Amino acid sequence: MRFYELPPEVENKIRNTDARPFVRVVLELAGGDVYLPDSDILECVITSYNTEAGGIMNCGELFLKGIYDIEHNSEYAPGLGIQIWYCFGERENTFFRFHLFVDDNGFQSQETGFLDKTTKVRLVDLSSKLDDTKLQRNWTDAQTVVHSVVCDRTNPENSLVHIIAKRGGLNPNEINCGSLPFDIPYVVVVGSAWKELCALAKTYDAIVECGKDLTLSFIESPYDRENEYSEESCFTLDEKEITHYRFFNNNDKYANNIRLKYTRYVQTERQELWSYSDTPVWYDEDMQPYYPFTDDSRKIISDNDYQAIYTAKNDEGKTRNVVYADQLDSEQDFLDAMEVTGEDKPVIVQYDTSTYKDRAIIQLNRDGKLIGLRKAAITGRAIISETNYSIFVKDDNEIAAKGQIVRNVTSKFLSDDLFDGQPFCQRRANDLLQDCINCKGGYYLTTFIPLIHARVGAFMDIRLNVQSSFKKVRIDELTFRYKKEEAFSSEIWVTRV
Repeated sequence: MRFYELPPEVENKIRNTDARPFVRVVLELAGGDVYLPDSDILECVITSYNTEAGGIMNCGELFLKGIYDIEHNSEYAPGLGIQIWYCFGERENTFFRFHLFVDDNGFQSQETGFLDKTTKVRLVDLSSKLDDTKLQRNWTDAQTVVHSVVCDRTNPENSLVHIIAKRGGLNPNEINCGSLPFDIPYVVVVGSAWKELCALAKTYDAIVECGKDLTLSFIESPYDRENEYSEESCFTLDEKEITHYRFFNNNDKYANNIRLKYTRYVQTERQELWSYSDTPVWYDEDMQPYYPFTDDSRKIISDNDYQAIYTAKNDEGKTRNVVYADQLDSEQDFLDAMEVTGEDKPVIVQYDTSTYKDRAIIQLNRDGKLIGLRKAAITGRAIISETNYSIFVKDDNEIAAKGQIVRNVTSKFLSDDLFDGQPFCQRRANDLLQDCINCKGGYYLTTFIPLIHARVGAFMDIRLNVQSSFKKVRIDELTFRYKKEEAFSSEIWVTRV
């Protein structure tokens, strides 16, 4: 990932210490955007960070002079859109950096004496709404998705990113995404839109963020062959510009044995998924089995909720559970294929293959006749589950030197599609192993340089003293601190790469 591109007039001011940066705040009111008076902005602290779940979140806090509350303006309420701009001197030398929203606590005003009147406003980005299941449609319903790809902007109906984002109320034209055409045969979406998008991004090493331009971005995966993925360093900081640093190791992220476990879903060819086999069973003179329907005691007759649970065989001939079936026999096909010992066939009272995707609901009636049923079966195409499917990769040299350190990884979004000649799940396990082995530690840095165009996930070079060389790092977290009476400060957490 690269830094944001700055307007030339702003880029020329970044390292100019004579041009002190300050913050402009825009309120997105119903009647139009309104700038807060610059003199009222006492503090503005904004943080952008990569969460453990896999997504980038932005949040912050404004400290304002004066009373801004719902009693003065009914639009000063939770959920109000806030734009954060960074400026250098003239109003034209500005850069729009964050699009945030007032959190549930709203505008918190306070007054001490008669003159000390201030307002505190905490800000969150749209991810907090996407993570709030109470705000999402049908959030209690699990959504089953079959034969989707990870992301495809040209076909949002089949793109898992768009399908999940839709649960959060987002439209395709609000989403910026790359191209990850890996087939996901079957997945159940149960969590909030944000949590599911983070898990998907973590699986494919992508960046997911509610950014400043489009509402949602799902980009920068190294497995995207159609769109640019860049690890180029976009900025340099040296010892003259770094006001403080602290080193920390990442030993907790080190591992030399990756155990990737998941449930593997496989699409089968059309085959028999169920066949009637309830006892008692009789045999004719040729020792061929059949099922006598001599009374109405059989459950398939007496039970109006008789379940024909599907199973299917994998390529090795082993029986597996079916999680989803389609291209099933119609009711007439089911009846026509039924085999009996005589001329009379059972009457179909109920044949429901639509209510459930892993079973049918069947009820038969013998209509007072004596019937010998040889075979009643349902044929269709199935997606089967291979539970506890595992991939193990390790580095024997690292294990010999440091002992075995295992990391268990699971994901429901893994694909078996080929990437560079090997299944993606295998490639992903190998890449994770290399990331865990090449753990070089990181730094916490502060600088007076206003790195307002820096982004979490982007790369830069740092040098801590004149005796050392520049080190390439990736940004994991950044904070911009503006105080009206103090110098601007950029704080960044970086990891060596």
